[in-house]
Amino acid sequence: MTRQQVDGHAFHDGFAKGRASGQILIDASAVRFTNDSASVALPLSGVKARLGGASDRLVFFEHPDYPDWQLYTADRSVLKNPHFQQHKSLSRQVAGARRLRIFNWSVLGSVVGLIIAVPLLLVLYMDTVTGWIAPTLPAEWEESLGESALAQYKIGQSMIESEAINESLDALVAPLLKHADNDRYEFHVYIANDAELNAFALPGGYIVLNSGLLQRAESADEVLGVLAHEIAHVTEQHGVRQVMARAGLVLTVQALVGDVNGIMAMIAAATPALLSQSYSRDFETAADEYGFALLEEADINPNGLVSFFEKIIEEEQARLEEIEDEDSKAVMENIMPLLSSHPATQERIENMQDMIAGSDGRYLTLEKEFLALQQQVREAVAAMPRDDNDDMEKDDLNEDTERNSGES
Repeated sequence: MTRQQVDGHAFHDGFAKGRASGQILIDASAVRFTNDSASVALPLSGVKARLGGASDRLVFFEHPDYPDWQLYTADRSVLKNPHFQQHKSLSRQVAGARRLRIFNWSVLGSVVGLIIAVPLLLVLYMDTVTGWIAPTLPAEWEESLGESALAQYKIGQSMIESEAINESLDALVAPLLKHADNDRYEFHVYIANDAELNAFALPGGYIVLNSGLLQRAESADEVLGVLAHEIAHVTEQHGVRQVMARAGLVLTVQALVGDVNGIMAMIAAATPALLSQSYSRDFETAADEYGFALLEEADINPNGLVSFFEKIIEEEQARLEEIEDEDSKAVMENIMPLLSSHPATQERIENMQDMIAGSDGRYLTLEKEFLALQQQVREAVAAMPRDDNDDMEKDDLNEDTERNSGES
Protein backbone atom coordinates (compact mmCIF):
# COMPACT_ATOMS: atom_id res chain seq x y z
CA MET A 1 0.00 0.00 0.00
CA THR A 2 1.12 3.57 -0.59
CA ARG A 3 2.31 5.80 2.17
CA GLN A 4 0.60 9.11 3.06
CA GLN A 5 2.61 12.13 4.10
CA VAL A 6 1.07 15.33 5.48
CA ASP A 7 2.24 18.40 7.36
CA GLY A 8 1.94 17.98 11.11
CA HIS A 9 3.17 18.85 14.59
CA ALA A 10 4.35 17.01 17.66
CA PHE A 11 4.33 17.71 21.38
CA HIS A 12 7.43 16.50 23.28
CA ASP A 13 9.50 17.82 26.15
CA GLY A 14 12.64 17.67 24.01
CA PHE A 15 11.39 20.43 21.70
CA ALA A 16 11.77 24.15 22.37
CA LYS A 17 8.53 25.32 24.00
CA GLY A 18 7.45 21.65 23.94
CA ARG A 19 6.21 21.65 20.33
CA ALA A 20 7.69 21.39 16.83
CA SER A 21 6.45 21.18 13.27
CA GLY A 22 7.43 18.50 10.80
CA GLN A 23 6.04 15.73 8.62
CA ILE A 24 3.62 12.96 9.60
CA LEU A 25 4.00 9.78 7.57
CA ILE A 26 1.43 6.97 7.68
CA ASP A 27 2.41 3.56 6.35
CA ALA A 28 1.43 -0.05 6.96
CA SER A 29 3.22 -0.29 10.28
CA ALA A 30 3.20 3.10 12.02
CA VAL A 31 2.27 6.74 12.25
CA ARG A 32 5.63 8.50 12.06
CA PHE A 33 6.76 12.03 12.82
CA THR A 34 10.04 13.49 11.56
CA ASN A 35 11.76 16.85 11.48
CA ASP A 36 15.35 18.08 11.54
CA SER A 37 15.85 17.39 15.23
CA ALA A 38 13.82 14.30 16.14
CA SER A 39 11.65 11.46 14.94
CA VAL A 40 9.23 8.89 16.39
CA ALA A 41 7.18 5.95 15.08
CA LEU A 42 3.87 5.08 16.81
CA PRO A 43 2.96 1.46 15.90
CA LEU A 44 -0.51 1.23 14.30
CA SER A 45 -1.40 -1.70 16.53
CA GLY A 46 -1.71 0.57 19.55
CA VAL A 47 -2.31 4.03 18.09
CA LYS A 48 -5.30 6.00 19.39
CA ALA A 49 -6.86 8.61 17.08
CA ARG A 50 -9.18 11.43 18.14
CA LEU A 51 -10.41 14.85 17.00
CA GLY A 52 -9.58 18.03 18.88
CA GLY A 53 -8.85 21.72 18.64
CA ALA A 54 -11.31 24.46 17.69
CA SER A 55 -14.35 22.96 15.93
CA ASP A 56 -12.51 19.58 15.97
CA ARG A 57 -10.34 20.71 13.08
CA LEU A 58 -7.29 18.66 14.17
CA VAL A 59 -6.58 14.90 14.18
CA PHE A 60 -4.45 13.71 17.14
CA PHE A 61 -2.46 10.48 17.40
CA GLU A 62 -1.20 8.97 20.69
CA HIS A 63 0.27 5.63 21.81
CA PRO A 64 0.43 4.19 25.35
CA ASP A 65 4.01 2.99 24.79
CA TYR A 66 5.08 6.56 23.92
CA PRO A 67 3.34 8.67 26.59
CA ASP A 68 5.70 11.64 26.04
CA TRP A 69 4.64 12.03 22.40
CA GLN A 70 1.50 13.45 20.86
CA LEU A 71 1.18 14.01 17.13
CA TYR A 72 -1.44 16.04 15.29
CA THR A 73 -2.29 17.35 11.84
CA ALA A 74 -4.86 19.70 10.37
CA ASP A 75 -5.18 17.50 7.29
CA ARG A 76 -8.31 15.43 8.03
CA SER A 77 -7.80 13.35 4.90
CA VAL A 78 -5.76 11.02 7.13
CA LEU A 79 -9.04 9.75 8.58
CA LYS A 80 -9.64 7.98 5.27
CA ASN A 81 -6.20 6.36 5.17
CA PRO A 82 -6.60 2.70 4.03
CA HIS A 83 -3.91 1.50 6.47
CA PHE A 84 -6.24 2.25 9.36
CA GLN A 85 -8.78 -0.25 8.04
CA GLN A 86 -6.32 -3.11 8.71
CA HIS A 87 -6.56 -2.53 12.46
CA LYS A 88 -10.11 -2.97 13.80
CA SER A 89 -9.55 -0.97 16.96
CA LEU A 90 -8.04 1.97 15.11
CA SER A 91 -10.69 1.68 12.39
CA ARG A 92 -13.44 2.03 15.01
CA GLN A 93 -11.70 5.05 16.51
CA VAL A 94 -11.41 6.75 13.14
CA ALA A 95 -15.04 5.98 12.29
CA GLY A 96 -16.13 7.30 15.68
CA ALA A 97 -14.10 10.47 15.19
CA ARG A 98 -15.72 11.03 11.80
CA ARG A 99 -19.21 10.45 13.24
CA LEU A 100 -18.44 12.87 16.07
CA ARG A 101 -17.40 15.52 13.58
CA ILE A 102 -20.59 15.02 11.58
CA PHE A 103 -22.61 15.24 14.80
CA ASN A 104 -20.84 18.44 15.87
CA TRP A 105 -21.48 20.04 12.50
CA SER A 106 -25.12 18.97 12.71
CA VAL A 107 -25.43 20.59 16.13
CA LEU A 108 -23.76 23.75 14.85
CA GLY A 109 -26.06 23.79 11.83
CA SER A 110 -29.09 23.37 14.08
CA VAL A 111 -27.98 26.24 16.31
CA VAL A 112 -27.37 28.51 13.33
CA GLY A 113 -30.73 27.46 11.91
CA LEU A 114 -32.45 28.38 15.17
CA ILE A 115 -30.67 31.73 15.27
CA ILE A 116 -32.07 32.47 11.82
CA ALA A 117 -35.44 30.77 12.20
CA VAL A 118 -36.54 32.15 15.58
CA PRO A 119 -36.43 35.85 14.58
CA LEU A 120 -38.02 34.96 11.24
CA LEU A 121 -40.84 33.07 12.96
CA LEU A 122 -41.33 35.94 15.39
CA VAL A 123 -41.73 38.33 12.46
CA LEU A 124 -44.05 36.02 10.51
CA TYR A 125 -46.21 35.24 13.54
CA MET A 126 -45.91 38.55 15.35
CA ASP A 127 -49.68 38.85 15.86
CA THR A 128 -49.67 35.50 17.66
CA VAL A 129 -46.60 36.42 19.73
CA THR A 130 -48.04 39.77 20.80
CA GLY A 131 -51.28 37.95 21.62
CA TRP A 132 -49.30 35.90 24.15
CA ILE A 133 -47.45 38.85 25.63
CA ALA A 134 -50.15 41.54 25.84
CA PRO A 135 -52.28 39.80 28.53
CA THR A 136 -49.21 39.72 30.79
CA LEU A 137 -49.10 43.53 30.91
CA PRO A 138 -50.65 44.91 34.13
CA ALA A 139 -54.23 46.07 33.58
CA GLU A 140 -53.59 49.17 35.70
CA TRP A 141 -50.66 50.15 33.52
CA GLU A 142 -52.70 49.68 30.35
CA GLU A 143 -55.48 51.85 31.79
CA SER A 144 -52.95 54.52 32.78
CA LEU A 145 -51.52 54.43 29.24
CA GLY A 146 -54.95 54.98 27.70
CA GLU A 147 -55.75 57.76 30.13
CA SER A 148 -52.47 59.50 29.29
CA ALA A 149 -53.12 59.21 25.54
CA LEU A 150 -56.63 60.61 25.99
CA ALA A 151 -55.27 63.56 27.98
CA GLN A 152 -52.86 64.34 25.13
CA TYR A 153 -55.71 64.13 22.63
CA LYS A 154 -57.86 66.55 24.64
CA ILE A 155 -55.12 69.19 24.56
CA GLY A 156 -55.74 69.87 20.87
CA GLN A 157 -59.35 68.75 20.59
CA SER A 158 -62.57 70.20 22.04
CA MET A 159 -64.84 67.65 23.68
CA ILE A 160 -68.64 67.71 23.93
CA GLU A 161 -69.52 67.23 27.57
CA SER A 162 -72.47 68.24 29.70
CA GLU A 163 -74.54 66.53 32.34
CA ALA A 164 -77.49 66.12 29.96
CA ILE A 165 -75.34 64.79 27.09
CA ASN A 166 -73.53 62.40 29.39
CA GLU A 167 -76.87 61.05 30.66
CA SER A 168 -78.15 60.55 27.09
CA LEU A 169 -74.90 58.90 26.05
CA ASP A 170 -75.03 56.54 29.03
CA ALA A 171 -78.65 55.63 28.23
CA LEU A 172 -77.69 54.74 24.64
CA VAL A 173 -74.53 52.73 25.31
CA ALA A 174 -75.45 51.06 28.61
CA PRO A 175 -77.18 47.99 27.05
CA LEU A 176 -74.02 47.27 25.04
CA LEU A 177 -71.48 48.04 27.76
CA LYS A 178 -73.36 45.78 30.17
CA HIS A 179 -72.37 42.82 28.01
CA ALA A 180 -68.86 44.15 27.37
CA ASP A 181 -67.94 44.18 31.05
CA ASN A 182 -65.02 42.00 32.04
CA ASP A 183 -62.58 41.80 34.92
CA ARG A 184 -59.85 43.70 33.07
CA TYR A 185 -61.52 46.86 31.73
CA GLU A 186 -64.00 49.53 32.73
CA PHE A 187 -65.15 51.35 29.61
CA HIS A 188 -65.36 55.14 29.25
CA VAL A 189 -67.04 56.68 26.20
CA TYR A 190 -66.46 60.30 25.13
CA ILE A 191 -67.67 62.57 22.33
CA ALA A 192 -65.24 64.77 20.39
CA ASN A 193 -66.23 67.82 18.37
CA ASP A 194 -64.89 66.41 15.11
CA ALA A 195 -66.80 66.34 11.82
CA GLU A 196 -65.00 63.21 10.57
CA LEU A 197 -67.13 60.08 10.28
CA ASN A 198 -64.98 58.21 12.75
CA ALA A 199 -64.33 56.79 16.23
CA PHE A 200 -61.27 55.34 17.94
CA ALA A 201 -60.30 53.29 20.96
CA LEU A 202 -57.38 53.57 23.37
CA PRO A 203 -55.86 50.94 25.67
CA GLY A 204 -57.57 50.42 28.98
CA GLY A 205 -61.14 51.00 27.78
CA TYR A 206 -61.21 54.62 26.55
CA ILE A 207 -63.34 55.16 23.43
CA VAL A 208 -64.01 58.40 21.54
CA LEU A 209 -66.96 58.90 19.17
CA ASN A 210 -66.78 61.85 16.79
CA SER A 211 -69.67 64.29 16.63
CA GLY A 212 -69.66 63.77 12.85
CA LEU A 213 -70.49 60.11 13.38
CA LEU A 214 -73.35 60.88 15.78
CA GLN A 215 -74.80 63.60 13.58
CA ARG A 216 -74.74 61.59 10.36
CA ALA A 217 -75.80 58.25 11.81
CA GLU A 218 -79.30 57.17 10.83
CA SER A 219 -79.95 54.79 13.70
CA ALA A 220 -78.85 53.72 17.13
CA ASP A 221 -77.63 50.46 15.57
CA GLU A 222 -75.02 52.30 13.49
CA VAL A 223 -73.58 54.05 16.54
CA LEU A 224 -73.62 50.92 18.68
CA GLY A 225 -72.17 48.84 15.84
CA VAL A 226 -69.18 51.19 15.69
CA LEU A 227 -68.91 51.17 19.48
CA ALA A 228 -68.91 47.34 19.58
CA HIS A 229 -66.13 47.34 16.98
CA GLU A 230 -64.06 49.74 19.11
CA ILE A 231 -64.71 47.72 22.26
CA ALA A 232 -63.29 44.69 20.45
CA HIS A 233 -60.11 46.66 19.68
CA VAL A 234 -59.78 47.27 23.43
CA THR A 235 -60.52 43.77 24.67
CA GLU A 236 -58.21 42.22 22.08
CA GLN A 237 -55.52 44.78 23.00
CA HIS A 238 -54.95 45.73 19.37
CA GLY A 239 -53.47 49.13 20.21
CA VAL A 240 -50.68 47.91 22.47
CA ARG A 241 -50.11 44.82 20.33
CA GLN A 242 -49.60 46.89 17.20
CA VAL A 243 -47.10 49.17 18.94
CA MET A 244 -45.48 46.07 20.43
CA ALA A 245 -45.04 44.58 16.96
CA ARG A 246 -42.93 47.61 16.04
CA ALA A 247 -40.81 47.42 19.19
CA GLY A 248 -38.16 45.19 17.67
CA LEU A 249 -37.18 41.58 18.23
CA VAL A 250 -35.00 42.15 21.29
CA LEU A 251 -37.77 43.74 23.34
CA THR A 252 -40.30 41.23 22.05
CA VAL A 253 -38.14 38.27 23.07
CA GLN A 254 -37.54 39.83 26.48
CA ALA A 255 -41.27 40.22 26.98
CA LEU A 256 -41.86 36.70 25.73
CA VAL A 257 -39.67 35.28 28.50
CA GLY A 258 -41.34 37.39 31.16
CA ASP A 259 -39.44 40.71 31.22
CA VAL A 260 -42.16 43.16 30.14
CA ASN A 261 -40.48 46.30 31.48
CA GLY A 262 -38.74 47.14 28.20
CA ILE A 263 -41.85 46.66 26.10
CA MET A 264 -43.91 48.73 28.55
CA ALA A 265 -41.42 51.59 28.37
CA MET A 266 -41.41 51.43 24.57
CA ILE A 267 -45.22 51.50 24.35
CA ALA A 268 -45.42 54.38 26.82
CA ALA A 269 -42.97 56.36 24.68
CA ALA A 270 -45.14 55.65 21.64
CA THR A 271 -48.30 57.11 23.20
CA PRO A 272 -48.81 59.69 20.39
CA ALA A 273 -48.83 56.84 17.86
CA LEU A 274 -51.83 55.33 19.63
CA LEU A 275 -53.87 58.39 18.62
CA SER A 276 -53.12 58.14 14.90
CA GLN A 277 -52.35 54.52 14.09
CA SER A 278 -54.33 52.43 11.63
CA TYR A 279 -54.88 48.79 12.54
CA SER A 280 -53.75 45.87 10.43
CA ARG A 281 -56.25 44.07 8.22
CA ASP A 282 -56.19 41.07 10.58
CA PHE A 283 -56.95 43.26 13.59
CA GLU A 284 -59.81 44.99 11.77
CA THR A 285 -61.27 41.63 10.77
CA ALA A 286 -60.96 40.37 14.33
CA ALA A 287 -62.68 43.51 15.64
CA ASP A 288 -65.52 42.94 13.16
CA GLU A 289 -65.99 39.38 14.39
CA TYR A 290 -65.72 40.11 18.11
CA GLY A 291 -67.86 43.21 17.69
CA PHE A 292 -70.53 41.16 15.92
CA ALA A 293 -70.53 38.60 18.75
CA LEU A 294 -70.94 41.40 21.30
CA LEU A 295 -73.84 42.95 19.38
CA GLU A 296 -75.55 39.58 19.18
CA GLU A 297 -75.11 39.01 22.90
CA ALA A 298 -76.58 42.44 23.65
CA ASP A 299 -79.51 41.93 21.21
CA ILE A 300 -78.46 44.89 19.06
CA ASN A 301 -78.89 44.76 15.29
CA PRO A 302 -75.43 44.19 13.71
CA ASN A 303 -76.69 45.58 10.39
CA GLY A 304 -75.82 48.98 11.83
CA LEU A 305 -72.11 48.25 11.45
CA VAL A 306 -72.67 47.26 7.83
CA SER A 307 -74.48 50.52 7.08
CA PHE A 308 -71.64 52.43 8.77
CA PHE A 309 -69.13 50.78 6.44
CA GLU A 310 -71.34 51.67 3.50
CA LYS A 311 -71.38 55.31 4.64
CA ILE A 312 -67.58 55.37 4.68
CA ILE A 313 -67.43 53.93 1.17
CA GLU A 314 -69.98 56.49 -0.05
CA GLU A 315 -67.95 59.30 1.51
CA GLU A 316 -64.72 58.07 -0.07
CA GLN A 317 -66.42 57.82 -3.46
CA ALA A 318 -67.75 61.38 -3.08
CA ARG A 319 -64.22 62.64 -2.38
CA LEU A 320 -62.90 60.80 -5.41
CA GLU A 321 -65.59 62.34 -7.63
CA GLU A 322 -64.27 65.79 -6.69
CA ILE A 323 -60.92 64.96 -8.30
CA GLU A 324 -60.98 65.74 -12.01
CA ASP A 325 -57.58 64.38 -13.04
CA GLU A 326 -57.97 60.64 -13.71
CA ASP A 327 -54.38 59.76 -12.76
CA SER A 328 -54.67 61.56 -9.42
CA LYS A 329 -58.00 59.90 -8.83
CA ALA A 330 -56.46 56.46 -9.42
CA VAL A 331 -53.66 57.20 -6.96
CA MET A 332 -56.09 58.41 -4.29
CA GLU A 333 -58.29 55.38 -4.83
CA ASN A 334 -55.34 53.14 -4.01
CA ILE A 335 -54.02 55.00 -0.97
CA MET A 336 -57.32 56.06 0.62
CA PRO A 337 -57.78 52.75 2.48
CA LEU A 338 -54.27 53.17 3.86
CA LEU A 339 -54.98 56.68 5.10
CA SER A 340 -58.31 55.77 6.68
CA SER A 341 -58.26 54.70 10.32
CA HIS A 342 -61.08 52.27 9.49
CA PRO A 343 -60.63 51.04 5.91
CA ALA A 344 -64.08 49.87 4.81
CA THR A 345 -64.00 47.35 2.03
CA GLN A 346 -66.67 45.40 0.22
CA GLU A 347 -65.02 42.24 1.53
CA ARG A 348 -65.58 43.31 5.14
CA ILE A 349 -69.19 44.17 4.39
CA GLU A 350 -69.75 40.76 2.80
CA ASN A 351 -68.14 39.01 5.78
CA MET A 352 -70.47 40.86 8.15
CA GLN A 353 -73.47 40.01 6.00
CA ASP A 354 -72.49 36.33 6.09
CA MET A 355 -72.41 36.46 9.89
CA ILE A 356 -75.72 38.31 10.05
CA ALA A 357 -77.36 35.68 7.83
CA GLY A 358 -77.45 33.30 10.80
CA SER A 359 -78.89 35.84 13.23
CA ASP A 360 -82.39 35.42 14.74
CA GLY A 361 -83.36 39.07 14.15
CA ARG A 362 -84.80 39.87 17.60
CA TYR A 363 -83.21 43.18 18.59
CA LEU A 364 -83.60 46.01 21.10
CA THR A 365 -85.03 49.34 19.99
CA LEU A 366 -82.97 52.29 21.22
CA GLU A 367 -84.07 54.94 18.73
CA LYS A 368 -85.51 57.22 21.42
CA GLU A 369 -82.19 57.35 23.26
CA PHE A 370 -80.28 57.77 20.00
CA LEU A 371 -82.43 60.64 18.68
CA ALA A 372 -82.21 62.48 22.02
CA LEU A 373 -78.39 62.25 22.01
CA GLN A 374 -78.13 63.16 18.34
CA GLN A 375 -80.17 66.34 18.82
CA GLN A 376 -78.15 67.36 21.87
CA VAL A 377 -74.87 66.85 19.98
CA ARG A 378 -76.11 68.91 17.04
CA GLU A 379 -77.06 71.75 19.36
CA ALA A 380 -73.75 71.55 21.21
CA VAL A 381 -71.75 71.65 17.96
CA ALA A 382 -73.75 74.62 16.68
CA ALA A 383 -73.18 76.48 19.94
CA MET A 384 -69.42 75.93 19.98
CA PRO A 385 -67.30 78.95 18.93
CA ARG A 386 -65.58 78.75 15.56
CA ASP A 387 -61.80 78.64 15.62
CA ASP A 388 -60.41 81.85 14.11
CA ASN A 389 -57.27 79.97 13.16
CA ASP A 390 -59.38 77.58 11.08
CA ASP A 391 -60.93 80.56 9.26
CA MET A 392 -57.48 82.04 8.64
CA GLU A 393 -56.21 78.72 7.30
CA LYS A 394 -59.18 78.47 4.96
CA ASP A 395 -58.62 82.07 3.73
CA ASP A 396 -54.93 81.33 3.18
CA LEU A 397 -55.85 78.17 1.28
CA ASN A 398 -58.28 80.09 -0.93
CA GLU A 399 -55.68 82.78 -1.61
CA ASP A 400 -53.08 80.15 -2.53
CA THR A 401 -55.55 78.46 -4.83
CA GLU A 402 -56.41 81.73 -6.58
CA ARG A 403 -52.72 82.66 -6.87
CA ASN A 404 -51.78 79.28 -8.34
CA SER A 405 -54.67 79.50 -10.80
CA GLY A 406 -53.49 82.93 -11.92
CA GLU A 407 -49.91 81.70 -12.33
CA SER A 408 -50.93 78.76 -14.44
